[in-house]
Amino acid sequence: MIQVMNWLSMAIGLIPLNRQQSKSNFVLDYAMMVIVPCLYLASYLGINLMESFGLPFLDACNSVCRLSNNLFMHLGAFLYVTITLLSLYRRKQFFVDFETRLAEIDEVIQKCRRVAELDKGRAQAVKHSVAYHFTWLFVFSVFIFALYYDSKELYATFGEYAIIPFMVSSFPYLAGSIIQGEFIYHVSVISNRFEQINKLFEKINQEARHRHAPLTVFDIESEGKKQERKPTPAEKAAATKAIYSTDPKLADELKAQKALPANQQSELNSSDEEDEDIFDYNEGMMEENTGTTSEANLPDLFKLHDKILALSVMTNGEFGPQCVPYMAACFVVSIFGIFLETKVNFIVSGKSRLLDYVTYLYVIWSFTTMVVAYIVLRLCCNANNHSKQSAMIVHEIMQKKPAFMLSNDLFYNKMKSFTLQFLHWEGYFQFNGIGLFALDYTFIFSTVSAATSYLIVLLQFDMTAILRNEGLMT
Repeated sequence: MIQVMNWLSMAIGLIPLNRQQSKSNFVLDYAMMVIVPCLYLASYLGINLMESFGLPFLDACNSVCRLSNNLFMHLGAFLYVTITLLSLYRRKQFFVDFETRLAEIDEVIQKCRRVAELDKGRAQAVKHSVAYHFTWLFVFSVFIFALYYDSKELYATFGEYAIIPFMVSSFPYLAGSIIQGEFIYHVSVISNRFEQINKLFEKINQEARHRHAPLTVFDIESEGKKQERKPTPAEKAAATKAIYSTDPKLADELKAQKALPANQQSELNSSDEEDEDIFDYNEGMMEENTGTTSEANLPDLFKLHDKILALSVMTNGEFGPQCVPYMAACFVVSIFGIFLETKVNFIVSGKSRLLDYVTYLYVIWSFTTMVVAYIVLRLCCNANNHSKQSAMIVHEIMQKKPAFMLSNDLFYNKMKSFTLQFLHWEGYFQFNGIGLFALDYTFIFSTVSAATSYLIVLLQFDMTAILRNEGLMT
């Protein structure tokens, strides 16, 4: 699905041909990005200046049809010109930088997975869920239906010249939706990388749950004071004689000790007993889990998280400005589509073929753009949630106080710095449209509230007099 979208983007001149190659033919890469906009401008200016091949200049197009078509055409021109200019601005450099940084991130992730033993010696292919394939199939089906309906109606009206009005009707909205599809793809890649490092964080969390601090177990009876049978004085004398008979110096020391008074001999004997009571901690038994641990990945995972966040900022800087005209066009088309459907088509449906065509075109593209906008908001929210989940897992690890954190202050300081840094980062960055609105579910509530306010005003207009003057009502 992604490859189909990339090929379509290159075919209609939205992205360079060799976008991932820094050294390639400049003319060949940007040829379609210049040819296609020129064709669009020629069609747009030809319809508005020459007043031909356009619905507003047909006799069958009444005033409501003319107003609706002009709004749809000029709004599409604003959308297409804006996204085209933004696409030409550092477009190829973005793709090169994105792929370079992504390759560095994947290399470190694979290294961390080997340390954590998550790969089991071989790389596993990424398996997408059924919902992923169903979503892309649904989106492509909606686009195919919208393009089929528009092209069929235009061909029935203009014949072989239908490509000219098509370039100014559905093409701008198709181009804007494909650009948002590129944004969806890049955000999904970022979200997937967050998921991968969250799995590595979770592996450390699981090990911290089952792995406790090493405990030194002292067996008092066998190791502290060894309860052995005390030898008799005769056995001690025989053993001493056997030891010191081989060494004249030791024999002289023994004789000197025997010549000492009794009280000094008792002190020496008590000191020997104290030496026997001293426990050798090196011989203590250490009870700990000696399995493979992955806390060594923590420094790399913290750096990975920062790199993915930097990649998110770069992606938002590239596609965030293009979200603004698309969301604005989606908002206007949706409001006017509801207005036409309720105040015009519901009353005079079937009376004018061109008016029905324009009304249905609004409804189709309002639904299509809303689906694309929802997917953008959903994936941006998922990426933000996955980034927050990393900090939550690290905080959970800190609460468990695992052995590696207690034995080394470096891990504790890094984890504490990571959680504090993310608190500041959360307030600093979020996927947004150049700061005008946040790309999350709150945007849906804001747009619905604004649309309701506008619809309350629009639905109060009485269209019966206009429709009666156009001969659509008796």
